[in-house]
Amino acid sequence: MMVETLEAAAMLDDRAVAAKQSDLDMEGLIEEFRPFIHSRVSKYSLRSDTGRRDELFSVALLAFYESIRRYDIEKGHFFPFADRVVRRRIIDQLRKIYSKEEQTIPLDGCFDDQSSAQTAAVDEISVRAFNEERRREMLVEEIEQFKSELSSWGITMESLASNSPKHQQLRKEYTQAVTKVQQSPDIVQTIRLKHYFPVKAVSEITGLPQKKLERARTFIIASIIIATGDYDLLSDYVNDRRDY
Repeated sequence: MMVETLEAAAMLDDRAVAAKQSDLDMEGLIEEFRPFIHSRVSKYSLRSDTGRRDELFSVALLAFYESIRRYDIEKGHFFPFADRVVRRRIIDQLRKIYSKEEQTIPLDGCFDDQSSAQTAAVDEISVRAFNEERRREMLVEEIEQFKSELSSWGITMESLASNSPKHQQLRKEYTQAVTKVQQSPDIVQTIRLKHYFPVKAVSEITGLPQKKLERARTFIIASIIIATGDYDLLSDYVNDRRDY
């Protein structure tokens, strides 16, 4: 089942790449994914609110088109990338709509009375809560995609945690190794596209013994997946952790 899933994902990746070069292939892929786009819009709008649904569908359709144009096969599979782009664009549009409808008083303006000030304060809190919810949803999506990519290597989140360096000096060595691997496009391509960790080549550019790199394999692969994939929030988290 895993092999069939990977093969289907790879076929879709190839179709997305071809669609970037062919208007006919582009139209075919968009038409095929209309039900998917409708399902994403339905999640964020009421069936009775046809005006908003139509507006969100137009936004989502454009987002899917842009995801094809922006897709880089070296950074992972197409479908999860397109899914994130569509979801984020829908949420961005909802945030704009929400701000127009709910934020009726300028937050930095002058208030005639205490009631107006309290209303504006509630509006500001609501917008912040909406943004935080959006960030949480995006993070959940990134984690699920990350888990999917790890599983194709036979790596679980638990094994990643147990194989991540606990001591600061060792973490520093592994992080420096990841940085050097990132600077080698050939090695990154081998890891991302061929699903192979070239220990000897990594040893040559990092200066670390092959036995040590075998122990660091899980950590380095996971770090490269995050660094070279569509993982904005996870990348921020990893960068913050480098100082610990």
